[in-house]
Amino acid sequence: MKLKDVIKMLENFAPLSLAESWDNVGLLIDPCSSHEYEIKRALLTIDLTENVVEEATSKDCSLVISYHPPIFKSFKRLLQGNAKDRIIMKCIARGITVYSPHTCWDSVDNGVNDWIGSCFENKKIVPIVPNSLIQDAGMGRILTLSTPLSLTAICDILKSHLGIKHVRVGHKDNFDDSELVKTIAICAGSGGSLLNGVDADIYITGEMSHHDVLAAISEGRSVILSEHTHTERGFLKSVVNIFQDKCMGNIEFIVSEIDSDPLKTIS
Repeated sequence: MKLKDVIKMLENFAPLSLAESWDNVGLLIDPCSSHEYEIKRALLTIDLTENVVEEATSKDCSLVISYHPPIFKSFKRLLQGNAKDRIIMKCIARGITVYSPHTCWDSVDNGVNDWIGSCFENKKIVPIVPNSLIQDAGMGRILTLSTPLSLTAICDILKSHLGIKHVRVGHKDNFDDSELVKTIAICAGSGGSLLNGVDADIYITGEMSHHDVLAAISEGRSVILSEHTHTERGFLKSVVNIFQDKCMGNIEFIVSEIDSDPLKTIS
């Protein structure tokens, strides 16, 4: 499948206009002389590390779809002594194209935030900040449960969905687990700024600052933190099937086996 057609499919799935103004999305590394270049296999990853570049090379993936943009801050030079620079140079030298969707996938309908919320049944789900141009898109999600759940039950459901054993939980001093939760606010990744002051019983995100957690608890809310990329990585297994169908088998999409959360919990 031609590179230009793969990019068109990606942008149709999640238009670049959905990205936050501070983000860096779309085609970031383009080593090919023509977008007529044929892509036979694409690797999906949350983070493009040096090890993931080696994986892409070994699996003959000429396209990497990296959820987090490997190029974010501006730079004036590329040096072998800098890991991020080496990643860029290796991709160019090996003819690996890199595309990053980041907050486009967060915002789009049936994107990352909707995937997080999909583990809860019988709910109404709407964006926290709706997109003015694209229906059902926007940043974050608020779920209203038709059958309220306890905080413990929500933690168990979330851990099972994300495929993790632990979450961090904060709650008010006089917390009682018999109190049932009706509304849940969700933000993939780092949700401190988006969730701040949102009217919901529980906030679910990957990470928040110490003071953002204190502020939420002081307002009588509970907070569930699962670590940043745990809120994002599972979505790749879902979206890879969507892309495979859209491209009708003309390109193979695979999920990185090397990519993982950089933080481990030691019991």
